[in-house]
Amino acid sequence: MAATVVALMLLMFSTSGDEPVRKTALFDAVYFEVTDATASSTSVTMGVDGFVPLLVLFAVVAAFVALVQLIFDALQNRRRQLLAQRGE
Repeated sequence: MAATVVALMLLMFSTSGDEPVRKTALFDAVYFEVTDATASSTSVTMGVDGFVPLLVLFAVVAAFVALVQLIFDALQNRRRQLLAQRGE
């Protein structure tokens, strides 16, 4: 979710000028579009175009967090074992 918001913010601030433009990020999952509404106004649209890249990104981040948690637990168990052996 945070990656999506950051990507949208980067897209917003990377547009320059008043010309119509459509920019995408996160493998075309989110977009930011500027169009001419009338002669004196501009229309801005942003949103999500595809959920698959976002779901893949979520799965990768979740797997990474789970892996870090497993490694941390294994290291804590090993530390407890070493401290128990030292105390004997």
